Amino acid sequence: MATLTCRQLSKTYPGDHRAVEALDLTLEAGELMVVVGPSGCGKSTLLRMVAGLEAISGGQLIIDGTVANALEPARRGVAMVFQNYALYPHMSVFDNMAYALKLQRRPRAEIERRVHEAATLLGIDALLERRPRHLSGGQRQRVAMGRAIVREPALFLFDEPLSNLDAALRVQMRQEIRRLQQRLGASMLYVTHDQVEAMTLADRLVVMREGRIEQIGTPMSLFEAPASCFVARFIGSPAMNLIPVKRARDGAHLCARLQLSGDPEATARAATLGLRPEHLRLDPQGELAGTVEMIEPLGVDALVHCRLPEHHEPLTARLPMTALAASGIRQQGAIRLAVDGPLHLFDDQDRRLDHAARLTPLPSLFAI
Repeated sequence: MATLTCRQLSKTYPGDHRAVEALDLTLEAGELMVVVGPSGCGKSTLLRMVAGLEAISGGQLIIDGTVANALEPARRGVAMVFQNYALYPHMSVFDNMAYALKLQRRPRAEIERRVHEAATLLGIDALLERRPRHLSGGQRQRVAMGRAIVREPALFLFDEPLSNLDAALRVQMRQEIRRLQQRLGASMLYVTHDQVEAMTLADRLVVMREGRIEQIGTPMSLFEAPASCFVARFIGSPAMNLIPVKRARDGAHLCARLQLSGDPEATARAATLGLRPEHLRLDPQGELAGTVEMIEPLGVDALVHCRLPEHHEPLTARLPMTALAASGIRQQGAIRLAVDGPLHLFDDQDRRLDHAARLTPLPSLFAI
């Protein structure tokens, strides 16, 4: 198990393109840290700098107390699992897994022991004589993981390893990676653009945006208290509803019928109101009245997209199918929703305001 520390780590490409800028983070021994963010945010560049595949433009990379900026990749004690598996097509599974050990001139008995132990751990011991072309996508990914495991690295790096797999197999492989990490007690830095993958795997989650860290914390801390509108949109499926707050002489309003109440300083600064789809429920007396635009059945639940008066963006609620069926709500019909969870407030810089708030109907105007 290794620790990893990045101090003001930066990567600048020709043309002054800053892929990673002044990044600070610490991966603890035995921790599975997931880095998530949209394409082009710098997450894969960060991973490649840790692996030694990209030169570092500034700052320090420290692995187990040793500054690794100038260390060759082979001397860093890291192993990387790539998105495209990177297997040698002309080699058997055994030879693919053993290749790095053979380059190190390890004894034959040790190579066989390590490969068979890793293959057994991953459930691919019956595939050792096959070539990659005879394997499924999930089996190829297990071989790629086995090739990393046999090296017994201090730190595992995963670069979007599940993105080429179908949805069902991604769920299975997520579970296997988590079990593998727990069995090995390994330190892992895992990059993905899939926020569901990130939420289910991470001990701690790093959200990146345009080369910088937007927020670090446990998955639930980011879900419950996103530091910005960007994190609020990115963490959670479906994404948080973000509704502009309107100003009036008598305070802050969601629309003509609803006033934002709570801490006066916070409501005075609030520019955006956040509502999780899971924190809305059907209620004939609910604060929010609108028109249903679309219903997406998901099985037990459904996503209901509705339009509030005076707002361009639809509001999404995650509601039980049984409640929808009992209510008789249909597309283009009226809907009434109550807030059954916290409201999130953000200022005009899209940063979180840590104050409780509530929606208060204006009696004289409140009618459908």
